[in-house]
Order: sequence, then C-alpha cells, then structure tokens
Amino acid sequence: MRVLVTGGAGFIGSHIVDLLLADGHAVLVADDLSTGKAENLPAAAELVQVDIGSPEFLEVAQSFNPQVITHAAAQPSVVVSMARPADDARTNILGGLNVARAAIDCGVRDFIYITTGGALYGQPVYTPSDEEHPIRPLSPYGLSKWTLECYLKIVLPASIRLKVLRLANIYGPRQDPFGEAGVIAIFAARMLRNEPVLIYGDGEQTRDFVYVGDVARAHQLALAATEPFTVNVSTERPLSVNELFRLMATATGYAKPAVHEPERPGEIKHVVLANGQARAVLGWSPAMPMADGLGATIDALR
Repeated sequence: MRVLVTGGAGFIGSHIVDLLLADGHAVLVADDLSTGKAENLPAAAELVQVDIGSPEFLEVAQSFNPQVITHAAAQPSVVVSMARPADDARTNILGGLNVARAAIDCGVRDFIYITTGGALYGQPVYTPSDEEHPIRPLSPYGLSKWTLECYLKIVLPASIRLKVLRLANIYGPRQDPFGEAGVIAIFAARMLRNEPVLIYGDGEQTRDFVYVGDVARAHQLALAATEPFTVNVSTERPLSVNELFRLMATATGYAKPAVHEPERPGEIKHVVLANGQARAVLGWSPAMPMADGLGATIDALR
C-alpha cells in the first residue's frame, strides 16, 4: 500500500514510518523539517522537504498518488500557540486543510489524523476522560487541533474513511529534550548531564504516559480497520510527576533532589484518558511497561 505521512520525520511520525516500512508498505514522508529530522528516518523512506500548506505539497501528493494519508505534521508547541496563534492556525488548520485537499484529489481510501487528547478535553470534568468528554481546549494549540478534526468530518467525502487517534502524553526515543518537549525527555537529559531538574508546583499532578512504539502499533491497527473511528490512545494509568522523578532518578543514578518552582498558570492538574474504545475498535492495548520504556528513552539519550 502507498502511504503518505506528513510530519514523518518527527518524533511520533518517524516511529509510524518505521512500522509501515517493516510491514512492506511504500512510504513517502512530507516534512518541512522545522521540528523533524532527516536522520530519524531509515534509508528506505523517501523524504520530500515541503510545507504542507504549499501548492508544492499538492503536486508531491499527486505524483505519489497515495492510497492512505497519515497526517502527523503539526505546530506542536502550546507555548508557541499562545504567543503566535495565527502561526499555529496557519499550520494546524490551513495546512491541515491543504492535506485534506490532497486526500480528496488523490481519492485516498483512508485519512488517519494524529491529534491530541488532553489538550482537547482541557480541565477534566471526569477521569479517565473518554471520547465523549466535553471538548474545552485551554490553548490555541488544542483549539486548532480540534478545529481541523471538525473540518475533516465535514470536508472529506464519505468515500474517505476518517480515522482519528487522540494521543495522551507520548514519550520514547527521538523525542527532543530541548525546547518544549515531553517531561520525560527533559528529565532524562537533565539527569544524564547531572543538571537541576525542575518540577513546577507540588509534583502531584498526574499524566498518562504512552510509549511511542505503542502509538505506532495503534496506527498499524488503524490502517487495517474497515470503518471510520475516533479513539484515545492511552494507558489509562495516572503517574504523578513526583513518582516519575523517583523512577527516572533510580534509572539514571541521579542523586540530587528535585527543584520545585511555582506552579505554572493554566496547567491541568490531572490528565488521564480512557482507552476502552481503542481496545474495542482496534483491539489495541498498551504493551510497553513503564520501566522498560523509560530505560529505552534514557538509553537513546545517552
């Protein structure tokens, strides 16, 4: 099968590409390399450096003539979205609509949308938050990702199956520990350099951490699904930042105490996503034990 992956040189996208290639699919990666890295990709993956919002992207897609488009490209930073909401919307909404246009022009079978869960649901009314939880984003990033999802449900014809994967907090090898990255990558990099590790607030806030390989496997199952769907991809197991610090300090031999800073305004206290739909619709469940996933992440950063 021919699969076009936008953002395929990024952290999550490159793991999806790895599994696609392992399954024998022909893969074209479209990535502007603003956050992705060419070295994340194996030699078997064809990479075209292109902006998803450009007319050139449409030409690239038509030349490849994909049967499936997996849309993982995004402006991924909440901080950037707060500072420059127009730039965020330009990539996540207008760029995404250009990808949808390519899907329609090429007559693809499936459009797989990689999006966020926690940033959509906002401060939870209940946990674990399922797919029916009220959508209440607290940032332009969450709003733009949700807006594109709404657009896709309207603009894609019935002949294109829309498959939506709403992700919890993803971690694993290739996550950039600099800039706005996941807390696990940031902690690992600082511990390995024996630098102070900052925890904002009391550290009792909880998150739902999913290994990136499990996300790639969810995508693999999504590709095989015969009906449209929207599912959360999560562990459904909350882990506090304090407990995460203790686990990672043990794994890295880090001996310093955490440095607590004031809680950041607007931070969500608890993010835990229900995964019952992913289990029922895809037959998916998280497989990577947390200790093993942390070990693989730390080893990759050494």
